[in-house]
Parts: sequence; C-alpha cells; structure tokens
Amino acid sequence: MASWKNTERIGRMIGTAQSIVLPTRGCSYDQCYMCSYSRECPSVTPETIVETFAESFDPSVDKVKIFTSGSFLDTKELALDQMTRIADIVASSDVRELCVETRPEFVNEKTLAQIKDHLGGISLEVAIGLESANDDVLTYYINKGFTYADYESASTLIHALDCHVKTYLLLKPPFMTEYEAMVDVVDSAKAIEKITDVISINPVSIHKYTPLEQLWRKRSYRPPYLWSLVSCLNEVRKIDPQVMSHPVAVGKERGIHNCGSCEQEIMKQVEAYNLHGSAIDASCPCKDEWEHELTKVFS
Repeated sequence: MASWKNTERIGRMIGTAQSIVLPTRGCSYDQCYMCSYSRECPSVTPETIVETFAESFDPSVDKVKIFTSGSFLDTKELALDQMTRIADIVASSDVRELCVETRPEFVNEKTLAQIKDHLGGISLEVAIGLESANDDVLTYYINKGFTYADYESASTLIHALDCHVKTYLLLKPPFMTEYEAMVDVVDSAKAIEKITDVISINPVSIHKYTPLEQLWRKRSYRPPYLWSLVSCLNEVRKIDPQVMSHPVAVGKERGIHNCGSCEQEIMKQVEAYNLHGSAIDASCPCKDEWEHELTKVFS
C-alpha cells in the first residue's frame, strides 16, 4: 500500500499532509477513457482495510488524504462502518483535516453526517474529480458518467454539512489540442470559483490498457507540455479558491513534459506556487516548440 508525505497549504497555514492509498475494490464506474486505477485493485475490499489504514497512518501530521482508486463514500468500496471507524482513528490524532475522494453520486447526507460526527472537530474535505465544467467534454472527451449539474448538487450538499469542497480539473483530456485543453481548464476554474474551496489541476498521464493509451501509441495524443500547466496556473492565480497542482510522471514520456532539461527547475516554482501562490516565471528554448503547438487551435 502506498503512503507518502508532503508539505502543503492546509487552510491558512502550511503543514504536513500524509497521503494514503487504500486497497479497496476500486471505482464502481470505471469507464473514464484515461483511467486504469481499478485494474490494479483487488476484486473485493479486504475486511482488514481499517487495520491497514491504522498501520500506515501517522497521527502527528496536520492533514491526511485518503485515496481508494475510486470513491471513499461508495458503500460498494467501503461499508459505512469502515468509513466511521477510519474517522474515529483520525479523530484520536493531531490531524486538523481529513480529505476523501468521491464521485458526486455517492455524496449523501446520511453518510457525510455520520463521518463528520465521528471526526468531532476535525475538518472534512470532500474531493470530486469534476475534470471539466463543460458537459460536452465530460461526455464525449472523458466519458465521465455524470454532468456538471451533478457536481453542483453534490457540492451544495457538502457545504450544507459544513464540509469543504476540493475539485480536480483535468489538463488535456483525450481528443483535445494543447490550446483547447488550456482554455477548458481556465474556463472551468472560473466557472467553479464560487462553488469550490480548493482547485487541483491534474495534468493527464498515460495509464496502461486505456483508450487514451491506444491514441498515444498511434501518435494521436501527446501528454500536455509543462508550459501549459504553468500558463493555466498563472492565469487563475488570483481567483478565490486555493489553486494547486501535483503532477505525476513529470518529465516522462507518459507524463507531462517539455524538452527534458527544464522540468526540474519549473517544478520547483510549481511547488512554491502551491505553498504561496507566487507567479511562475521560467524560460527555456523549448518554449518556442510549445508556442508553435498552440497554433493548432482546434483538433
């Protein structure tokens, strides 16, 4: 089971966050074009999942983020009893905030209220992978299986229960040019500015055994340039929600990359952006290649 720590903004402070990936049965939907997380999951959630969490959990951190390769609030992945027992473990620690991920259809008042009750005074953040505020992108480019209205309804309920909303936006879904992808992320961020408390921009990486991998192998798709992420982050830097990005596979062929020589320095600035919201100002000769790519306005 994977677990790691990093420094990040937690509300108005900077603290230590621990991420824990729980080996549940994975996503019940499992039809998004770019995702293969469920293929790495067991067929059923182990009965010892709570004990597995307890073994990895560090009670001294400021925030704990739970990933399940699906939806923490999906009772097909975790029984409500397992959710609340995990909340009890977190409640007995020094943690200030718990973050769990879910699709919007699993957000309901009963489940959230019980988890929140077991957490006591600890803040609960619910992260939703919206990906885009454009229903055409959700339907035809991602096959997301829900609409923007579903996200809005779930977010309203989360806030009504005095919890926080974190929203993931996807940079460069399948079938999009670099330019279209940047426009969609910026437009989506501005559309949800008054709905979400935190925005995380997630650049696409190529998962094995997905429709997106097939496009990539046929040279019909390239993961986004790191320059595109820099541009999007700078563009939405001053909107109300906290904005962050923690890209994976940076500099690799299957992940967000530029020329291979400038990624490390740019990522240092992205990390500073995550903590302080400071503008990113980087340069490299490969920026010309990216700017040429942007002339391909439509796919």
